[in-house]
This record gives sequence, C-alpha cells and structure tokens, in this order.
Amino acid sequence: MEITSFIVMDILERAKELEAKGVDVVHMEVGEPDFPSPDEVIEAGVKALCDKKTAYTQSVGIPELREAISGYYLDQYKLEIGPERIILTPGSSPALLAAIRICTEGDRVCGLPDPGYPCYKNMARFLGGRFVSLPVEAEGGFKVFPYQLDGIGALVINSPANPTGTVYGREELGLLVEEAAKRGVAIISDEIYHGITYDKPASSVLEFTDEAIVVNGFSKFFLMTGWRLGWMVVPRKMVRLVQSIVQNLFICPPAAAQYAALACFEGAVLAQFREKVKIYRKRRDFIVEALSEMGLNVGVMPQGAFYVYANVSKYTQDSYSFAKRALEEAHIGITPGVDFGDNKTRLYVRFSYANTLERLGEGMRRLREWLRVLV
Repeated sequence: MEITSFIVMDILERAKELEAKGVDVVHMEVGEPDFPSPDEVIEAGVKALCDKKTAYTQSVGIPELREAISGYYLDQYKLEIGPERIILTPGSSPALLAAIRICTEGDRVCGLPDPGYPCYKNMARFLGGRFVSLPVEAEGGFKVFPYQLDGIGALVINSPANPTGTVYGREELGLLVEEAAKRGVAIISDEIYHGITYDKPASSVLEFTDEAIVVNGFSKFFLMTGWRLGWMVVPRKMVRLVQSIVQNLFICPPAAAQYAALACFEGAVLAQFREKVKIYRKRRDFIVEALSEMGLNVGVMPQGAFYVYANVSKYTQDSYSFAKRALEEAHIGITPGVDFGDNKTRLYVRFSYANTLERLGEGMRRLREWLRVLV
C-alpha cells in the first residue's frame, strides 16, 4: 500500500529527539493552536467525568451538541441546518475518511488541490480510491477554478486552506459550486479552519448547496485538538448511510469531549476564541514582513488559518533538505512544501505561526543568521 509519511510529523518527531538532548527548537512546523482549551471547556469535561458520563453515546453524537452546532450555523452563516444532518465524529479525520469513501463510490475520481493537506491523498489511497492532483498556483491565489473540474467525479475544497491560508471569496465559491453541480461533481468542503480569518469570514459551501458534505471540528478555532472531536454536515439522503458507517467504524465520539464541547458555544467562550484570532493576525503580519525582508517571497497573503507558504527558491530548489537542515543547523522546525504535493512544492516551505510572538521572533532571528551562512 502506497502511504507516504506525514512529513510534518517526521520533522516534529526529530525536533522532539533534539529537545530530549537539551536543544532548544523553535516550533513553526505543526498546525496546532498554542493556546489551551478554555477553562470553561475543561471544567465541563471534568464535570462529565465526575458525573460518570463515560459510556457510549449515540453513534452520531449527543443531541444537545448537535443542536448547539445547528444553532451555530444559524448564528454564524444564517443557515438553518437541522441537527439530524449533523454527525459527530472522533476528530475530523474520520469524517474526511467517510466523506472521501462516499464520494469516490463507483470508481469516481477525486480532485485534490496541489499543494494541499497531505492526508487527503493518503486517505484516498488507503480507501482504494482514485484521485488526481489539481495544480493551484500563486498567480491564481492557490485556488481551484471551475475549468479544472473536467474528468473528476468529486472535489475536495479547503478554505481557509492548508498550507497557503487561502480563503475563497463568496462569488468564487459560488461559481465553483455551480459548475460542480452542472457536471455532477460531488463536493467535500473541509472547513476546519473556519473562524480563523482576518479580513472577512469564510463562506461555507452550505450557503450554495445542500448536496455537499462539510467537514469541521473542534481542533483549530475551538482549541480542542487533543479532545478528538469533529463533525460532518451531510445531505438528508446520506444521513442513514453515514450513521451506518460511523456505527461500524467509530462506534461513537468520545463522551467527555462532547459534553466539554457544549461550553464552546457559550457567548463568553466564543468571545475568547475570537480574541485569539486577533493574536494570530498580529503574528501573521510579523512573520510575513520578516520573511519578505529575507527574500522569502510570500506571493499570497494568508487570509485565514495560521500558516505562511513562502517561496524559498532564492536559497534552494529542494525544500525537503532545506527544512531538514534548518532543523539540524538552526534548530527551527518548519515544514517542506513537498509534504503538500508535487506542484512546485520543492520551492516552498510552510511556516506555522501558532506560536508566541517571542518565539516567532527568535525563530526569525535564527533563520536570518542561518540564511546568511547559506549565501
């Protein structure tokens, strides 16, 4: 089975080995918020455990949380999404697995953005599905365009996107969905970074169609990575099918995590999440300016998520060896573009700014000094 490694995790594991030897590493590789879960979320989770809510829940998740997510769609997007269409999963990855399997039924080819989240292609491989890479270019804002839908039966959209921070405009997304409908192309919209945008909110594909599968979760905006809790919104006709899939493969999401997540939708807690986005924006602005001063071209300003995808061709044609050397010689953890596909990815590196300004400043200082040596 051709499953490639998740290179960012290889980088992280090597960084941990160095740290175990006393080396100070600045982490800009992993896409994980550096903020802890809010106290209210932790307290709700602890209360659930103390109340002995440790048994299996409904396979699709507890009704209270599905209703809370339904209310969130109404508040955030002005969309009436019935809670029966919302299915909770143990993290968003199982939701993606289920969605890709459903949408590649009957040997349908799945189109994946390149560069894009590396697990998409490996999930398709694991499931025995067929996929093609759809090159997304800096000149086009790293976006998939309607003309690229030829010959595919399914499409994965990621907005805000990993690794580029790209956010599709409302009109762009609407045109893409319209063209997909004309061609009978199923859409999987990975909206895990929704909420983390800087100029305007990201539109959900559900604003244009009820036939798409949306994947989201509590890891990024909601600061609950280790709780492993995600969700899907599926068309009504798929509800029973997806329920059967999660019953057989996942049983149910973690009980305590579900009760903890209820606290995420309290007004004061939502306000905390939104304050964190303001902090991410300051970090983005800082790191983009610093990288640009070093000649690392950030051709597309990230509009969401917490990544900068920078062109390092001034210094290398091999982003993998560049990232490995940066870790070993400058003690900076960064992710090589080749982790995200094949489309010019040897010329790019992803920097995560899910770290404090102080640590990011130290990372930029080390990078600047190291690049002087390379020149």
